[in-house]
Amino acid sequence: MSKNKPVKLIRALRDRFEKRYRAGLRSEARLHWHEIEGWFQWRSAQEEAASWFHEGSCFVEVGTYLGRSLCSLGEVVEQSGKSFMVIGIDTCRGSGPEGRLRKDYHAAAVTQNGGTFAGALHRNVLNCGYGDSISLIIADSLTACRMFGDSSVDWVHLDARHEYADVKADIQAWLPKIKPGGWLSGDDYDEIKWPEVVKAVGELLPGAAAWSTQQWRWIVAETSVTSS
Repeated sequence: MSKNKPVKLIRALRDRFEKRYRAGLRSEARLHWHEIEGWFQWRSAQEEAASWFHEGSCFVEVGTYLGRSLCSLGEVVEQSGKSFMVIGIDTCRGSGPEGRLRKDYHAAAVTQNGGTFAGALHRNVLNCGYGDSISLIIADSLTACRMFGDSSVDWVHLDARHEYADVKADIQAWLPKIKPGGWLSGDDYDEIKWPEVVKAVGELLPGAAAWSTQQWRWIVAETSVTSS
């Protein structure tokens, strides 16, 4: 046996141990999406999307806040064993007063982070371990929309400002971006808490169906637009 062979074997075993040890440390330190502040109730929708769409599909979430739902999507994608393009879009300046209560749900995060929570969102994505699998666009919905070609996205989920005019504008802007067979969906499909969301969806997509938990969905057919 070569004199160097035992040494090489020891080094290989040491390197293997160190890699596993470092991986363990990363796993222990990894943030989980449950720990991120925010509102999220459409995990089943994410799981359905990861199961339904083929590898390489593009998912866009419009309105990420601090990344709770976005990092959940990252986990769902990771667990699916498929490779997807996941993109989160947010102004990171908050939505301002909205809804019947005219409440500013993002004010504290904006103030605490010096006027923008973009840094906090990015840190959460990194700390959850999705820095290489989730891309962020810091822009308003309509500006970001222009970065995508028509029929280029498989699934767009809308969770930006919930006022009637804003929801309507988001639907009109993003619908052409959906591929045939793709999905356009949104959060807070609730006539009591968010009637303006329901109104905008009903006017523009009268066949849209309730989906998951307080979500709505519209499916683009191969040759025309149809309901879910």
